[in-house]
Amino acid sequence: MALVVKPKTPAPATTVTDGTYRAILTNVKQFANNYGERIGFEFTIIGGQFDGQKVMRSTASQLTRQSKLTEIIEGITGQRLADQELSSGVDLEALPGTVCSILVLQSKSKAGTVYSNVERVFQ
Repeated sequence: MALVVKPKTPAPATTVTDGTYRAILTNVKQFANNYGERIGFEFTIIGGQFDGQKVMRSTASQLTRQSKLTEIIEGITGQRLADQELSSGVDLEALPGTVCSILVLQSKSKAGTVYSNVERVFQ
């Protein structure tokens, strides 16, 4: 009897149709990849066809007035960060549980995989 080994078939990425959704920030994590230190924001869609689906947005970990990180934090909280927060830092662990709106758009990875990307966060 032959013992045949096959490569694992990757699970297809769940894609959410382009659009605006209400969501809750369910997780914030720090990780490193080819782009360096990153902050990952995981959102869970509330209601509608994609209720319960998770989508993610990652940014560089630099907190400056013009950074995407600042844009995401301000979108989640609905408030502009004060200069003091920009210089002393923001506690990202306080943000999960916040309800906000997200704009999801389809993106393609360098490997050609299509995935749902959180393009913008707002109240």
